[in-house]
Amino acid sequence: MLASVSLITYPREERRWAFSRMGLDRPDLRSTAGLGFRRMVGTAQGRSLAWKPDLLRWGLIACWDNEESLDAFLAESPISARWRDHASEVWTMRMIPIKSVGAWGGSNPFPASEDPPVDGPCAVITRATLRARHAKSFHGAVPSIDLDLARAHGLLGSVGFGESPIVHQGTLSIWKSQTAMREFAYGTAAHREAMRRRSDERWYAEELFARFRPVASEGTWGGSDPLAGLITPA
Repeated sequence: MLASVSLITYPREERRWAFSRMGLDRPDLRSTAGLGFRRMVGTAQGRSLAWKPDLLRWGLIACWDNEESLDAFLAESPISARWRDHASEVWTMRMIPIKSVGAWGGSNPFPASEDPPVDGPCAVITRATLRARHAKSFHGAVPSIDLDLARAHGLLGSVGFGESPIVHQGTLSIWKSQTAMREFAYGTAAHREAMRRRSDERWYAEELFARFRPVASEGTWGGSDPLAGLITPA
């Protein structure tokens, strides 16, 4: 099983059009051959995990039966054709799940399909459904985590995302090594405290943590490909 993340950034004059595609593209996604799980998401501004929406950048997180299905989507789908026609940037990362616990919409869409490598680049997706009474606590913890994230060694890229701006929250982060990812996750006080409170106070009605091995990337995100030169071809 192959997973992918696409980040699509539009020029300002396309903002209304881009927003409309979040609903209008769903029928084409449903009819895409070889596409299983898929979520169209909005993103937060910059590298921040705090939910300040960026109305010029949108995302697609998906699972594919095989590489050929994703190849065909990127080359032939009317959705990807619209990306090419309207977007200022498109970046797509292909990745293999190596660890995934929890659920997204009632099931785990990223069952691990290979043993974790010793080290090397990795991508992490987290996604949670917040309990309404804990939304303030969750959002209050994010600024301190953002400060640590900005200083994190080995961080290649990060973005917050959501299916709705308050309740369904997620993060994508890309790391030069799994060691760097673990140092941030377990070695920074703000993140450790947030993990403790998440568990003790039961912030989430549903949560997912998934780690991936990137196998290819193409296009640009913020002017460059964060994985350029770091992926060894199979």
